[in-house]
Amino acid sequence: MYNCSGPEFSKLRQIFAMLRMRMRPVTPDRYHVALEELARGKGEPAAEAGEPIPEAMLVFCGLNGPLLRQVLEVIRLAKLPPIPLKAILTTDNMTWDSLKLREELLKEREAIIAQQTQNQETLDQNQEEN
Repeated sequence: MYNCSGPEFSKLRQIFAMLRMRMRPVTPDRYHVALEELARGKGEPAAEAGEPIPEAMLVFCGLNGPLLRQVLEVIRLAKLPPIPLKAILTTDNMTWDSLKLREELLKEREAIIAQQTQNQETLDQNQEEN
């Protein structure tokens, strides 16, 4: 969990506790630690902490598909503040640090927005032609 502290995210902590999921807040002094190590509660803090990640971010570890879908649906129904960056720990990203993950998630989000924009423009163009 990144930037998911404070009263506005108390419901999120309650949801995770209700589902018997362990939460690990990640502070800027641990952003350099590989995601796999963070998931296991390992990794030494850096001597100097960097800037905090500005948005909320979640990394899910060890959840099967149905449980992940359930968690995401419960979060959606709870009407929590937006959590724009979400990821699942995979063999591809487990060696990344938090900043690399954020960078990749932002790129992915930009690509999705660009694709949606392109699709809408194509739809609009097709409607004009008909």
